[in-house]
Amino acid sequence: MFDWIADPNAWLALGTLSSLEIVLGMDNIIFPHAGDGQTAGTSTKRRPSHRRIR
Repeated sequence: MFDWIADPNAWLALGTLSSLEIVLGMDNIIFPHAGDGQTAGTSTKRRPSHRRIR
């Protein structure tokens, strides 16, 4: 049942997964708007259509 404890591949996989979780978690803290179509650091709204420059 606990044979995976002695398997180095299991520990390598666990270490890799943990490292990715930490890096990607920090990425979400640093760039919170990366997934909503905005660039990092911008939170401006679009102008109404009658105020846009054409």
